[in-house]
Amino acid sequence: MAAGCGIGVSDYEDAVLDGVSSLNRNKPDKALEDFNRAIRLGPELIDGYLGRANTLNTMGRYEDALKDYDRALEIDPNNANAYINRGSAYSHLDQYEKAIADYEKGLELDPKIDNPPSFFKRLFSNDPNTDKGIRKHLEYLKQKVKEQSG
Repeated sequence: MAAGCGIGVSDYEDAVLDGVSSLNRNKPDKALEDFNRAIRLGPELIDGYLGRANTLNTMGRYEDALKDYDRALEIDPNNANAYINRGSAYSHLDQYEKAIADYEKGLELDPKIDNPPSFFKRLFSNDPNTDKGIRKHLEYLKQKVKEQSG
């Protein structure tokens, strides 16, 4: 199904697909517009908030992203993707304990989420082990916490 085609999908789904497509084409401003449209159409649905949060995260707007990850987790407290991505935002803000807790919760909810697509690599830009997955990033953060407290 092509993003934005509108065939067989709701306006909400169309907006989410447009946002994903825009983000994947490295057009974050357009992605924000698309995800904002999705949120207006379905404020009780998770994908608009998660997409907007991921977009804000890749733009370096971590505090703003946290608000949307929190909202996404209010809607679905068992969404592993939201925990993992919120952990990334916390990591970028040097809030390592919170990042560790979110990564561990995300992995607990979905152990297979550790095989990151390229999107996760963009989020983990502060870790030299980005190509090795979430568990490797988690080890990196635990080492950072140990260094800070030791």
